[in-house]
Formats: sequence, C-alpha cells, structure tokens
Amino acid sequence: MKEETTQSIRSVTHRMINVLDTMQKNKSANALLAALRNSVGKPLEQAEDIWPFLFENVPEEFLSLTGVPTKEETVIYTVLQLYAICMQGSNKNVIVDETFKGSIGSSLKAGRKVSEDSSALDRRFNVLIASDSFEELTYHLRQIIKLVRSKAELTINFSGLANDLYWFQLGKAQSVCFKWATDYYSVNSQEQKND
Repeated sequence: MKEETTQSIRSVTHRMINVLDTMQKNKSANALLAALRNSVGKPLEQAEDIWPFLFENVPEEFLSLTGVPTKEETVIYTVLQLYAICMQGSNKNVIVDETFKGSIGSSLKAGRKVSEDSSALDRRFNVLIASDSFEELTYHLRQIIKLVRSKAELTINFSGLANDLYWFQLGKAQSVCFKWATDYYSVNSQEQKND
C-alpha cells in the first residue's frame, strides 16, 4: 500500500509541477508562485491562497478527513513551496528535470563544485541531514537550496524530492538522509579523471 502511495505522490507532484511550469508563461502563475512563497513557514491550514490550486490537483485519497493535513498534503505543499522559491526571479539557475535520477544530495553537489569554501556548504548540508523533524529538515532545505541556487546551476527532480520527504515522514529519515549524503559526497569517475 505504501509503495502505491509513493508512486502516486511522485505522479501527483510531477503533474502539479508541470502545471505550474506551463502557467509560468502567463501572469496567473506569478500570483500563485508568490502565494506559495508567502506561505513558507505557515501551516497548510493558514495558507488559504493556495488551497484552490492544491485541492483541485490533489487526489481525494490524499485529502484530510479530520481537518489535520495528511502527510501527502504536507509533502506536496512543501515541494510546491520549494519550487516557487527556486523559480523566484531568474530561473536560469534551476533546471526542473523529472528524469534526473539523483536525489537532492546530487542537486546540491553542484554548489560544492563551484564554492570557494566547500566546507561551509558541507557544514550546512550536515545540519540538513541531521535534522530531527520534518519541519527542521524543510527549514534547512529551503536555506541550502537558496544558497546553492545563487552560486550554481541546480537540476532538481521535484517529484523525487516529494518521494524522499514522504518517506522521511514515515520514519525512514535515516535512509533518506543516507542516500542524500551518498549522492552529495560521492565522487564519480569523471570527477576522478578531472582531478
């Protein structure tokens, strides 16, 4: 059952990111992206401006029956906020690629390559993967994405990120963070040749 939900979270997030990406070509997207950025730090229950878009696009089985947001709603809401942050201003430094197989660790690795002081970025990344709660993780994730986005080109698979955040909430935090760290710190054969 959980694997089916994960695939659905991937596909729902993928579809919603595509809708936002298509909308960016017209002005209605600007208001929605601004509303998503303004909702950062607010619980979903207080983000009335984005409810129409969110609830029109989230399947019924993901919706709360109790008035408390479900894990699925929370993950999708968080990923949409991260997308809106990445698209703010010039989106030249963020490539949305749902076929990209790497985790957010692979995405953030781009900043490590261009940073004069990669140890400062490493410290931030280590704080990110040591997060004890979903709220702490997403706070640090927003901060590090903003930092790396300002210095390097990022390729992000938002539906894969949604999948990871979902599993983080289901108690698989250690596995998710281990994968991110593996992708962030690993050196591939091309990098070894260049060194």
